[in-house]
Amino acid sequence: MFTDGVGPPQHHGYPGALKATRVLLRRKWIVVATAILVTAASYGFSRHQQPLYSASSQVLLKYQTLASSLTGLPSAYQDPVRNAATQTQIAMSPAVAQRVVALARMPGLTAGGFLGYASVSASGTSDTLNFAVTYPEPAVAARLSTLHSQAYIAYRHELDNAALVSAREELQQRIAELKTGPFKNSSLLAGLINTEQQLRTLEALQTSNASLLRPAAGAVKVRPKPVRNAVLGIVLGLLLGVAFAYLWEALDTRVVESGEIGEHLGLPLLARIPAPPKKLRSSNRLVMVANSGGADAEAFRMLRTNLDFVNIDRGARSIMISSALEREGKTTTAANLAVAFARSGARVALVDLDLRRPSIGRFFDIERSQPGVTSVVRGRSTLLQALVEVFRELARGESTNGARYERREGVLKVLVAGELPPDPGEFINTAALARVLDELEEAFDLVLIDTPPLLSVGDAAALSTRVDAMILMTRLKVVRRATLNELSRALQTCGTVKLGYVVTGAELEEGYGESRYGYHGSHREHAASREDRTLA
Repeated sequence: MFTDGVGPPQHHGYPGALKATRVLLRRKWIVVATAILVTAASYGFSRHQQPLYSASSQVLLKYQTLASSLTGLPSAYQDPVRNAATQTQIAMSPAVAQRVVALARMPGLTAGGFLGYASVSASGTSDTLNFAVTYPEPAVAARLSTLHSQAYIAYRHELDNAALVSAREELQQRIAELKTGPFKNSSLLAGLINTEQQLRTLEALQTSNASLLRPAAGAVKVRPKPVRNAVLGIVLGLLLGVAFAYLWEALDTRVVESGEIGEHLGLPLLARIPAPPKKLRSSNRLVMVANSGGADAEAFRMLRTNLDFVNIDRGARSIMISSALEREGKTTTAANLAVAFARSGARVALVDLDLRRPSIGRFFDIERSQPGVTSVVRGRSTLLQALVEVFRELARGESTNGARYERREGVLKVLVAGELPPDPGEFINTAALARVLDELEEAFDLVLIDTPPLLSVGDAAALSTRVDAMILMTRLKVVRRATLNELSRALQTCGTVKLGYVVTGAELEEGYGESRYGYHGSHREHAASREDRTLA
């Protein structure tokens, strides 16, 4: 049984869809910010674009030749797709563009410039070509589109008649030569003249294989379209935002969920503890001392309760508190937890065995000259002289039958580190220290020991063989996944029971504290009034 919804970790993990949703919720500001920026950029860019208008006309393609028309025989097969592609290339040729420029008579318009405005496409379902022109002025766009169609039709007509014109011009040259020679009255000359007349007739009868089907009637605005671009910007921004969110998640290896820590360590979560108020941190004061009835202190009471639950069968009396790295809140948590147990009526000893950076004494204003654990081990002080009583209070606890309240005296004594040894690792392994810890276990209900981080030095691992149990401190958005993997391997070498882990910086986790403070506040007020009535 655990309070605050904590308990053993679930090793199966979250389903893929739930994990993806949690990532998006956690990185939602990246998605929102990207969508807003892309949308604003799209809209702003559209507003500053030069307006453009598009007009189009259509030309009908025909494949009937003059020979087939005169003889009534079908013309040779022509692939319509290939023929349409060929005519598209002809329509966009510089020769046609030069004709359009000549017809338009627009100053500054060149053939190359016109081709930049124009486009020709073939219809996939009919024998037509679409001539489109995009230009900053709608009237000019419509005029150039129609002129483009007309220029193509004229050029196509010239191409269709090119063979007849060439043959007729050759005959005319030959006839002129015969008229000045000895054959001016011959039947050969008469035959050539007759053939030349036939070619003229064929040339006159030859019709164009392209005709104007629909001139450009007007132009539509194609740019800018701010609303459409803004909608596209929203879609693109959301897609980019989601991509950036997952990229950020992949690059950011910091752990942001307490459940993920349990999955890596295989331990139950004992409590989630928020960072103490800045005012208390700056003055080295404890939440359980400065404001024991406040909402922040409730987390330490929950930790005390859950620790009692997991320790029921084990009965551990000496518990070391460590962490993976520095600045994860182990010392502050150890001190507050010691006060919480003392307030519940337990006799507690708080021992500072972080012989690298001892700091327990600063929370209780203990002088640096005070003898500590090193003084006791070296025989320069007795244990009784070194222990400093910092807290004593009558605790009110409910009796086993639930009918009355009994008074118990809670006591907290602190054993500071004392003079630091030259080799803390060797000091931890001394038999004299083991005897001191045994004496503390006999004299107190609970011995809490603050130790160095597990991954920094080997002191904590060595000390683990001399205590009954240990708990781990981890700080959200500080500890990383690689660190947790290394911590998990380090825990396997520790020769003691691992009761669970505590998460600090819990206010950084989404959903923390949404409803707990109001509930626990009313619960404390109700409990306090009930105790007052009982004591009265």
